Amino acid sequence: MADMTPDALLRTAAELGVVPLFYDPDLPRAHATVTALAAGGATIIEYTLRGPGAETVLAALVADAPEGVTIGAGSVNDLATANRALDAGAAFIVGPNGNRDIAERCHHANVAYVPGCLTPSEVVTAGTWGCPLVKVFPVSALGGPSYVRALRGPLPTVRLMATGGVGLDDVDAYLRAGAACVGLGGDLVKREWLEHDDGRRLSEATADVLERARAAREQKG
Repeated sequence: MADMTPDALLRTAAELGVVPLFYDPDLPRAHATVTALAAGGATIIEYTLRGPGAETVLAALVADAPEGVTIGAGSVNDLATANRALDAGAAFIVGPNGNRDIAERCHHANVAYVPGCLTPSEVVTAGTWGCPLVKVFPVSALGGPSYVRALRGPLPTVRLMATGGVGLDDVDAYLRAGAACVGLGGDLVKREWLEHDDGRRLSEATADVLERARAAREQKG
C-alpha cells in the first residue's frame, strides 16, 4: 500500500476530487469492492469501521491493496478505535467528529487525521491540531454546496472534504463551491453494481465521477 503522509493525503485527495468510502463486513466482497474502485482510478479509499470485526477486514484490505492504492479507516470517533485502526495498518483516519486525542496520536504516527466538523469554530480548531483536511459532515443537512461556499468565504485556506448525503450528481457542485474533495459513499458503492457484473459497473461509475471531478476542478480554475 502506498505511504500517505498528511501532506500526501491532501495533495492526492485534491488531485482526485473524490474519496470513495464504504463498509462491508464480508471480506471477499470488500476485496472485490476495492478492486473495482481501483480499476476505475480511485487511489484513496476509506473503509468505515461500522461493525464488529471491521478492523480485521481493514487489516486484510490493507495487506492486499492493489499497487498504488491507499486505504484508510473511517467512522473513527475515539482514541481506542483510532489505535485499533492504526494497528490494522490504516494509512489515514477519518472521523464523524473531531477528537484532539486522535489528532495527537496521528501526528505522532505521521498519519493524516481528517476530523468531522460542523461549524466554523470546529473547522478552525481542527486546523490548530494540524489536520491537513477537514471533513464537513453531514454536509447535505447543512445546506450542501452553499454551506461549503459560505465556509470558504472567511476561511479560504482551509481544505474541506464534503461528506454526508453527497450523490454522484452533486460532485461537480461541491468542487465548484470550493471543496477540495468529496467523500462519496452509498451513491457510488452500490452492492448490486458489484454483484451482477463482477464490479464492471462500479469501475465505470468510478471512472466517470473522477473524470467529472477533474473537469469541475479545471472549470473552477
